Amino acid sequence: MTLELYHAEPASNSLKVLICLKEKGVDFVSHLIDIQAFEQHEPWFLKINPDGQVPVLVHDGTAITESTVINEYLDQVFPNPPLRPSDAIPCARMRVFTKYVDEYFRPALSQIGWQLMIHTITDKLSKDDFEAKLARIPREEKREKWRIAAAQGYTPEQMAAWRRTLAEGIGKMEAALAHGPWLAGSQYSLADIAMFAMAANMPARFSDIMSDAVSPRVMEWHARMKSRPAVAAALAMPTPKRQN
Repeated sequence: MTLELYHAEPASNSLKVLICLKEKGVDFVSHLIDIQAFEQHEPWFLKINPDGQVPVLVHDGTAITESTVINEYLDQVFPNPPLRPSDAIPCARMRVFTKYVDEYFRPALSQIGWQLMIHTITDKLSKDDFEAKLARIPREEKREKWRIAAAQGYTPEQMAAWRRTLAEGIGKMEAALAHGPWLAGSQYSLADIAMFAMAANMPARFSDIMSDAVSPRVMEWHARMKSRPAVAAALAMPTPKRQN
């Protein structure tokens, strides 16, 4: 059996899968992809994932994409320790959160991050180099996202709407944590992994949305997450600037 993970630095969707793998305690080969250098659009990587996105899990030669699907696959193939509640209602609560992350929370966080940071990468490129790199992106919506973010073209109204989505998500977490230490209730689950992967740096970057004053239960949960050995191990994985 061979298990390989192609991933970016331990943040967002890559962090989500890294935490799951560390919780499972399974050995895997780590392939760090420098997305700031556009490695995810290199021809060799597009043979692994034609969408040009990380993370990608390759298990015995079969590639599995989409971080939520990867984590569900890992929990099925490596059932211990279980990361999905066995009871139907807590399991449904878990799936509501993972769905919310994919459809609302992560996209809002991503759009804000791209507006603020992508230009620091693209400003170093000539117009021709930028267009050449865009041409290698397989999906048109991704190419358009790069163009808009590089020009910091999202409006203040759009940015405000995405911030409201983040505040809504933290509010949902605060309410859920009134009923137990974890988002699905008494059992740590893929919901906690999914939300933490997105919210890990929010207390520093969005203190008006996630802080002791605004969301005390979420901050206590955040501390519980960071104290987990698997989470600490995932966060310590190499980055393009810190390779082992």
